[in-house]
Amino acid sequence: MPGVSYDDVPTSRPPPTTTEQQILGERRPSGWVLQKLDGGRGPGRGVFHAVDCEDAPAGAPKLTLGQALDAAEHPGTRLCSLRGAAQVL
Repeated sequence: MPGVSYDDVPTSRPPPTTTEQQILGERRPSGWVLQKLDGGRGPGRGVFHAVDCEDAPAGAPKLTLGQALDAAEHPGTRLCSLRGAAQVL
């Protein structure tokens, strides 16, 4: 259009997003961590947290989606409700 500047119009595509980013959006970090209970003895004893949960243990490794789904299937694992780990997963 005459007299209109197109200098601020993007000319490249944005980077592709992962499935986690599509579901969670950009405002929340993606990922999950597992807080092991009873000193980490035995499978499936723990609390599953969203990575941005304030109750998540510091330094716990971030789980991939597959690891998180596997961990959530153990009968002794419960899902934290503070940051909606179940809804996020």
